[in-house]
Amino acid sequence: MFQHLKRLFKHSVVYGLAETVSRGTGFVLVFIYTHVFTQEEMGVRTALYSAAAFLGLFYTLGLDNAFLRYFMDKEYEKKRDEVLSTAFTFTMLIGLIFLLSAFFFNGFISQVITKSDSYRYLIRLLFLTMIFDTVVVYPTLVLRAENRLLYYSVISFVRFVLFIALNILFVVIMGRGLDGVFEANLIVVAVIAVLLIPVYRTYLGRYVSISTLKQMLAFGVPTIFTLLAMRIVDNSDRFLILYLLGDQGMRELGGYGVAYALGMAGIMVFVNSFRLAWQPFFLSVKDDRDAQKMFARVATYYAMFIGVVFLAITLFRNELFSLYAPPDRYPVYLAGLLPFVAFAYVIDGFYLIMLAGIFIREKTRYLPAATAVGALLNIGLNFLMIPMFGVFGAAYTTIVAYISMAAVLYFLSRRVYPVEYEFGRLSAVFLLTVIIALIPEFIKLEGHAASIIFRGLLLLAPPVVYLTSGFLRPEEHRILMRLGKPELPEVRDE
Repeated sequence: MFQHLKRLFKHSVVYGLAETVSRGTGFVLVFIYTHVFTQEEMGVRTALYSAAAFLGLFYTLGLDNAFLRYFMDKEYEKKRDEVLSTAFTFTMLIGLIFLLSAFFFNGFISQVITKSDSYRYLIRLLFLTMIFDTVVVYPTLVLRAENRLLYYSVISFVRFVLFIALNILFVVIMGRGLDGVFEANLIVVAVIAVLLIPVYRTYLGRYVSISTLKQMLAFGVPTIFTLLAMRIVDNSDRFLILYLLGDQGMRELGGYGVAYALGMAGIMVFVNSFRLAWQPFFLSVKDDRDAQKMFARVATYYAMFIGVVFLAITLFRNELFSLYAPPDRYPVYLAGLLPFVAFAYVIDGFYLIMLAGIFIREKTRYLPAATAVGALLNIGLNFLMIPMFGVFGAAYTTIVAYISMAAVLYFLSRRVYPVEYEFGRLSAVFLLTVIIALIPEFIKLEGHAASIIFRGLLLLAPPVVYLTSGFLRPEEHRILMRLGKPELPEVRDE
């Protein structure tokens, strides 16, 4: 079992380096944008990219989710070119229809998204960028399926460098404002699409199979409703803030977008790294007799690790926010949003882990039920919470939505693929994390330096407790003792 977990860890680390570069782009760009743009301008950017998150679902109609399933299936091993050609052709046709619509109706689209028709040019740039994004989707999935980690990492690094360089050029040096942001992004995705041409050359064939398309749509379309609900949970609060908070809506959205990005990105670096390695991993070990036990252990180890990351964001939220958002442009109280946003995405990681059984049993039709609960709660509670608590109400609602989705998915997944998660150890991790996070709220030291040292020591507490309290099992202790060795022998649970 531990040999398989070691492979998952290795792939997560490699993807993590790439994801760190990718999310690092966001961190650097947020720093640039908050020092150049006002809260209102950041609100416009947030609204446009949130709209793109919704629209992107309808470019692929779930084929991106189905693609990995069929590309890796032994039954389709000799027809991989057919799978790629079919998915790519269908996706591009949809993308071109959207692009034409954007060029003819950009004023109307701008009015709906931003409450102003002044951003027609940005709408055209956004839809052009999304065309290239669809071109990038499938070769990127191929790299994941084939574990071509070096190629994947190089692409991520190039994307990072180009994003930073072109944003500095267009936004800071040339002073092109929001236009420069979207112009730079369009150039970057176009370059990445060109760099992925060798992957297309390998698998892009001349034939499009209607039967293959039907099978992929049958698998993928149900995931649209799931992902749409997820987008509602993740992004609907942006539009509700914009419309429910009146004249201050765009300004409040700008501040919320910055705080949300910082709270989310710190967790999602690791969750997305794990996500990229997780699906190929659980599909590859689904027939192993210890598969369900492995999945339970993965949940425990994820909780231990992500709990420390969450603590880092929570304990140092004020310093993190002040570093990225100048106090003269963004009020410091928005730093209080970071722990709530981060916690919501910690729960997202558990939701991801529990997807394994649903995918293994090909019961994706169950997913809309879980996500629909979260989406309905999110919309309903936001109408109540945002007028009462402003942007903090949106953050509270996001937590409720993610917890509800994870709870519903847990009960659904048990019906088709029961996994006995280690709830005792998971509860211990949760309680320890919460207690440490709350200690600085009751014990406040004089002096900023003393406070930082104190919080730094608190951050070290979880690993110390895990190693010395009997939390770890004997076989886990032995594994830790062998971490430095090149080969890890199989150790069975006692």
